[in-house]
Amino acid sequence: MKKNILIAAYNLNYGGIETSLINLLKNINIDKYNVTLVLEKKEGVFLNEVPKEIKIKEYKVNTSSNIFLRKVFNLTKRIKWLLLNYKRYDASISYATYSKPCSFLARTSSKNKILFVHSNYVNAYRKDISKIKEFFNGIRINEYNHIVFVSNEAKKDLCKIYKDIESRSVTINNLVDYNKIIKLSKEKINIDKNYNKVFLFVGRLDETSKRLTLLLDIAKKCKKDKVSAEFWIVGDGKDEIMYKEIVRKEKLNNVTFFGAKKNPYPYMKACDYLILTSRYEGFPVVYNEAIILDKPIITTIDVSDDYVSIPNRFGYVVDENNIYEKVKSLSEKKEKLKEKIDYDVLNKKRMKLIEDLMEMK
Repeated sequence: MKKNILIAAYNLNYGGIETSLINLLKNINIDKYNVTLVLEKKEGVFLNEVPKEIKIKEYKVNTSSNIFLRKVFNLTKRIKWLLLNYKRYDASISYATYSKPCSFLARTSSKNKILFVHSNYVNAYRKDISKIKEFFNGIRINEYNHIVFVSNEAKKDLCKIYKDIESRSVTINNLVDYNKIIKLSKEKINIDKNYNKVFLFVGRLDETSKRLTLLLDIAKKCKKDKVSAEFWIVGDGKDEIMYKEIVRKEKLNNVTFFGAKKNPYPYMKACDYLILTSRYEGFPVVYNEAIILDKPIITTIDVSDDYVSIPNRFGYVVDENNIYEKVKSLSEKKEKLKEKIDYDVLNKKRMKLIEDLMEMK
């Protein structure tokens, strides 16, 4: 008998969480599991990549400004969901950490409830305990049987606050589609290198977490000191206009915006280094992608799981005060990674851990 699994997520648009979710769906053993994917919004560039064996449903909440109508609509929707799906599944996963609707779906659909935590929320909330508890109490973290973190650091930090979840917590990093990344990286792009070295950022243009003002400050210093380095930015987000205005005002002709790309891998293949200036992360998907494409990483975030850690193996972890000097020194060098990872083997290990959780009573 196949087991019935529910996975709740927000959508399948651009993003690290969405990419990792697609990889998870592609690695689930459909001979063992019937999988239902429930999205708050049935939309996104990755929708057509969901394996055909997986059933997709939409659970769209009402966001009307009319509070009364919104509450009545959403309450009716919750009651209907409970009548049709209460403990119907053998295991349920809330994949979008931040989503209360996803948490509701996962918590009510089975006895075996699993929460994925994709970021280090302790750092995201600047170690403000009241805000951290408000967030995790809001998604009812204590009702989950298992909590999956993508990095050891995120797990350790949250378990200091919620000590009773430690025995139910595990670190399982994102699955990676090695063959797809290699294949897509070969796509031709019409782009010229104008400097000795290219440093690439791929991600959401959001100052709160990604802190691209630091990256632009590095570009400004490189221009001033005549360092032969250029910076490519792939992604979009709420602070894109602000970043572009800084580039225009400072006349940073060593910075190029490419917008969001469904396939960022040709840019990664063409660059010399991947660079991240984040304030906090869970475990960036782009770390694994850079390792696959043999690109050293320069980052302000030191995160790890049981198989991958960055320093001295796959790049450099530096603080915000020293990152410019590291970029400056690397602009004169050509480096390759010191190690390789067999991601096919690693995916199987990670998928086995996830299946073990789904099999638990």
